[in-house]
Amino acid sequence: MSFFKKFIDSSKELGSVRVLAVCAMMLALRVILGMFTNFTLAIMPFVKIGFSFIPVVITAYLYGPVCAAIISGAGDVLSLILANPTAFSLNPLLTLCYIWEGILYGLILYKSAFTIKEIIIAKAAALVLCALPLNTIILSGMMNIPYPTLLLYRAAVLVPFGVIEVLIMRLIQPLLERIKVIKA
Repeated sequence: MSFFKKFIDSSKELGSVRVLAVCAMMLALRVILGMFTNFTLAIMPFVKIGFSFIPVVITAYLYGPVCAAIISGAGDVLSLILANPTAFSLNPLLTLCYIWEGILYGLILYKSAFTIKEIIIAKAAALVLCALPLNTIILSGMMNIPYPTLLLYRAAVLVPFGVIEVLIMRLIQPLLERIKVIKA
């Protein structure tokens, strides 16, 4: 399926009340996971790991890049506002990176078989095109830490955690297959 066709089909998904309801639930789950499961390491406060990617991946698989981008971006903003409204961590550039990550997941996983190969490609694309280079540039400017140093620290944590994320995505595959049957 072509790049543009996935965007068109994904935007058409938003016309269904059922899809809007599921997206609202995924957004609520993304916000809750963003508030309570994301954490930073004490020795590396510039690396955030957590499980808020799960609703984004589910939305990307079921409804495509447009819906996943909305869930990812809105979830980032809402979880930061609700969790810590005075923090400087609400950065529009970081939110754009999360939106881009949702788009990447949607482009790779939407209308796919959700095989381990596709899961690995989706996670690798999110890491290589978003989390490592773009987020690190933004955080480097915010924290005044040299980019190469910050990139190495972040890669040392995010790459191994990426393997864990792939395993989690693989574990939710049976659930997604059951949801896909109900959706059809």
